[in-house]
Amino acid sequence: MKTLSKIRERFYWDRLRADVEKWCRECHACGARKGPKTRTKGHLQRYNVGASFERMALHILGPFPITSKGNRYVLVLMDYFTKWPEEIPIPDQEASTVAEELVRSWISCYGVPMILHSDQGTNFNSALFANFWEF
Repeated sequence: MKTLSKIRERFYWDRLRADVEKWCRECHACGARKGPKTRTKGHLQRYNVGASFERMALHILGPFPITSKGNRYVLVLMDYFTKWPEEIPIPDQEASTVAEELVRSWISCYGVPMILHSDQGTNFNSALFANFWEF
């Protein structure tokens, strides 16, 4: 410890090391300069996924360069049970676009999932998207 070696050059007393360590631990200026402590990681949790297409994950990737069909984003769906991925190109992140493509590309083929996980983006928390799941 740099502070301890500097103090030892000029001073000595019993429990010098313990006092310096305590001082450094409690010093607000030192703590602010060093930055926040790293957070501990959460515990892994086991999910009971049930059956195919029962629990789905939903995420939007992008923006990417505009394609010839005018799409900039990719709506990614994945089934928790089978790990089946589905990628749907979309032009924007609007809730109406996401809901429309979800019905057209997924629900019309596989049905409505019981649970849908998202990253809580504003497009997924909109009133339109909330009403969409109530039907």
